[in-house]
Amino acid sequence: MPVPIFALAAAAIAGVGLSYALSTDARTRRALKKRPVTPIRGLREGELVRVRGRVLAGERVLEAPLSHRASVYYLATVDQETGRNHWREVAREERYVEFALDDGTGRIEVIMSVPRVAVVSDHHTRSGSFDDASEVEEAFLRRHGLKSTNLIGLNIAIRYDEGTIEPGEEVTAVGLVRAEIRDGQRVLVLDAPDDGPLLLSDDPRAVHG
Repeated sequence: MPVPIFALAAAAIAGVGLSYALSTDARTRRALKKRPVTPIRGLREGELVRVRGRVLAGERVLEAPLSHRASVYYLATVDQETGRNHWREVAREERYVEFALDDGTGRIEVIMSVPRVAVVSDHHTRSGSFDDASEVEEAFLRRHGLKSTNLIGLNIAIRYDEGTIEPGEEVTAVGLVRAEIRDGQRVLVLDAPDDGPLLLSDDPRAVHG
């Protein structure tokens, strides 16, 4: 069965996007750390559990738009300077695909139907005065209907940030254990519970918390 790719791309209100993202990430990390880790081998259908393991790529792998890293999840954002030390988020792109987790005791498929992800943003670049946007940055801006220059052709101060979850990376997740029949076999999957999102993070503070 082909794995769907989900996408989100939106402009945010000035000053709100970053603070909201930071507070959401903090809540996600706290929620993950509250629950003890359960070995995958001991999981039972119907349980709400936290697991920790290495990412195994599924049928589809994404290419992150700014760093070109292979990933199962990425979040890329663009902020534009609106005044001295003031920035406004003008583009946000989040994509994800299904993957599996292996903790050494077993393996479970992770269904990214309704995820809330606290990803480490570790790729940062800028463009602006005396620093033209690269081809990669220009392509990303165009995809979101943006330009790196103003009406008179001068460079706009822009910063680009990206976080990814990559195959082989250690992550932790909280979700509901379900059973599915795939290719005639019963497999366990981790999915969002009925009353909330699946929680996921590669932040060491959450992974080892």
